[in-house]
Amino acid sequence: MILKGNKILGGMVVEGEAMVQKENFSFFGDVNRDNGVINVGTNAGKSFKDKIFVFPQSKGSTLAPYVVADCRRNRVAPKAILCRKADGVVAMVAILSHIPTMDEFEKDIMEVVETGDHIRVDPDSGFIEIIGK
Repeated sequence: MILKGNKILGGMVVEGEAMVQKENFSFFGDVNRDNGVINVGTNAGKSFKDKIFVFPQSKGSTLAPYVVADCRRNRVAPKAILCRKADGVVAMVAILSHIPTMDEFEKDIMEVVETGDHIRVDPDSGFIEIIGK
């Protein structure tokens, strides 16, 4: 299945396993910057390292971009970020951390993508492809 979406930050095509966080997410406070382990909600106790991280929207803090930049330096950041609607905080997370990020998909990303799906993310072309489990 191919879904069109809006590019927040592109520059590269990435593929990986989806990790879907059902709750709104804050990169400041909801994840450990040293190991990428999420400490709240659906994925509490699991790392988003090298995952295609999917969540509804940010519950942001302006410190979030620095947390994700630390995740990137510590090699525990997600490969890509997909959400329903990115706010300025998510855009800054993408830019500062160089993580491909997309939002505003033609179908609700939270209803289409499941944890474990293998996804190809191509922000510059404006689509993601759900390849399978």
